[in-house]
Amino acid sequence: MYEGALLGAHLPSGWLWPALILFGGVVFVALLVLLLVSGARFDDHQGGITPSPSPGSCAPFCTEPVYAPAPQR
Repeated sequence: MYEGALLGAHLPSGWLWPALILFGGVVFVALLVLLLVSGARFDDHQGGITPSPSPGSCAPFCTEPVYAPAPQR
């Protein structure tokens, strides 16, 4: 009646539990990473390394207009 319609008919026996364990492991790792990242304070600048500005132009990544220096007299 429903031959070939079931996924288990085309897969070897005993595939379901290892697939569920693998899927559960992937979900566990994803939730662990989500928990660790959500608790991080990326905007906390105390005690960390302060970035120093690099020399040169910021082009093409500038967000504010860059003006040429005024000519010296």
